Amino acid sequence: MTLPALVPWQEMRARLLVIFPEGTPDRGFLIRDMTARTVFTALYIGAVAGSGAWLAPRHVLRMSDAQAARQDDDSRRAYLDIMSKAKAPSPAGRWYAENTREPLRDEVIRQGLVPFNAMVEREGVPTTSPAGRYALRAEFAALFRPGLTGAQLDAEAAAWRRAHLSAAALARAALVRAGASTAGANITVQGPGGPSIVLPPGPSPTITKAVIEVFAPAFLGNPRVAWVSDSANKRPFRDAPLETALGIPLDAADLLPDVVLVDLDPPGRHGEVLLVFVEVVASDGPVTDQRRNALLDLIAASPRRYRPEHAAVVTAYMDRGGDPARRTMSRLAWRSFAWFVSEPDELVQLHDGSSANRKLAALL
Repeated sequence: MTLPALVPWQEMRARLLVIFPEGTPDRGFLIRDMTARTVFTALYIGAVAGSGAWLAPRHVLRMSDAQAARQDDDSRRAYLDIMSKAKAPSPAGRWYAENTREPLRDEVIRQGLVPFNAMVEREGVPTTSPAGRYALRAEFAALFRPGLTGAQLDAEAAAWRRAHLSAAALARAALVRAGASTAGANITVQGPGGPSIVLPPGPSPTITKAVIEVFAPAFLGNPRVAWVSDSANKRPFRDAPLETALGIPLDAADLLPDVVLVDLDPPGRHGEVLLVFVEVVASDGPVTDQRRNALLDLIAASPRRYRPEHAAVVTAYMDRGGDPARRTMSRLAWRSFAWFVSEPDELVQLHDGSSANRKLAALL
């Protein structure tokens, strides 16, 4: 068996960032140092599908910088043979302790490389066996060959994604990349049933555009835009006639969220309106319980005395796997919603249990 040529594991991590771009589901499992070292070790021992060599977590755990530097074929084959034995030695300078076996196996391999078609799993290996059961798919392994850089790496990574990632994963990554590509130009937003709005470039206006053009028509019956703000200019747009009709002063700059939508014909609620307060989170600032309560107090104090059921609060993110969502989801208000540009057909509801019928079956 001819062993694959190697590049340093640090370069492999840099390539993982290209292969799995922003917006890829569970990207954190796929781009970490441990994943790069797993790919390196698999290539080091020749664990590529069809080669007959198989990787076990112990091969990664017990790899060391000193061993990684021994790249002649004899040293690499000897490492595979020794570390595949039931009583394999524990070398000095090993990359990981034994208690990191589970995150490596479960997060990096089983939740990362295997479901993303980067690695295959051999069947029929007993759980207690020291034998390896994982191997890189040949097409994925080829993305780590020496000399693959720049535009060629980008092209081959894109071709691999088209062939091996699911349609949903590809769409999610494409939406996030499309959002990032607008960073240098003003953003024109077409309001439903109203005029267009021009926003400055940046991640928040990109999400705002999606809220108005994608979220609103998907989740509201007859949407209108009453208010749009951003960090650069708190009042770039307001619909004064609609504001007057609603009877709510849309001038509380510190209280109002980034977007206020109005559903003039909410399905199943004939003759009512639904106020939808949407906070755009590109870095921080989700709708918390305190913020939601303040918004409810605002509409309750209006001449029309809106009740809580006349309002919905939504926090909008670019991607569920992005840093803003991971950092702020735990602070979201109960009885609110979360929406993600990269998964536009989905909506997360934080059910607060206030309903008398709160059994799980009633929520399905």
